[in-house]
Amino acid sequence: PTMPYLAAVRAANTATLASFPPSFTPTALFLGGTSGIGKAMALSFSQKTKGNSKIIIVGRNRSSAESTIASFPQPQREELRGKEEVRHEFVECDATLMENVHKTTKELLGRLKKLNYLVLSPGFLTIKGRHETTEGIDKKLALNYYARWTFIHDLLPLLLKTKQSGEDVSVITILAAGTGGQVDWEDLGLKKGYGLVAAAKTAVTYTDYMLE
Repeated sequence: PTMPYLAAVRAANTATLASFPPSFTPTALFLGGTSGIGKAMALSFSQKTKGNSKIIIVGRNRSSAESTIASFPQPQREELRGKEEVRHEFVECDATLMENVHKTTKELLGRLKKLNYLVLSPGFLTIKGRHETTEGIDKKLALNYYARWTFIHDLLPLLLKTKQSGEDVSVITILAAGTGGQVDWEDLGLKKGYGLVAAAKTAVTYTDYMLE
C-alpha cells in the first residue's frame, strides 16, 4: 500500500465527521494514548463525542494519562453523567511484554460489554541497537508489531460482538503505512540483521501482512 495524498485524507476525514458522533454511546481504547499521536487522538475523540463516550487509555505513564483524562469534557447528556457508559479510565500495561498484554486483554474482556474503536500507537524512540526483552523479542518490534497484533487478536471476539449488535467498529494502527520492506524469512525476529531502519521497515511490513 502507499500513503494517500493529504487532500484525499482531509476529504475522507470531512466525510467521516459529517456523521460523527454516532447515535450510540461509543467505547474506545487507545493503546499508547499517554503521549504523541495516541494522546492527541484520545483528546480529539473526547471532544468530538462531547464527553458522551467511554474512553480507556492503556500505557505505562499514569500521571500523563490522568492529566489527559482530566482535560476531557464531561458528558453533556445529563442522563449519562456518572454512568459506566461514559467512564474515562487508565489501564496500566507495559506492552513490551506479551505476558502483560494478555493479562490486560483478559481483564478487559472480562468486564467490557462492547468495544467500538481500537486505536494502536505504542512505541518509543531510541538510537540503540537490539534491546531484547525477557521474552526474546526486540523492544521496538514488541511495541510496533507484536503488541498491536496481540491486542487485536485477543480483543477480536469483543469487536465482532459489537459489530454484530449493529454498532460501528474500527481498528486503527498508526505506524508509517506504506514504508515497509522485504521480509527475511530466515530471520523473522531480526536477531541477525538488526538495525534501526530494518526494525522500522520490518514492523510496518509485518503489520501490512497482519491486517491483510
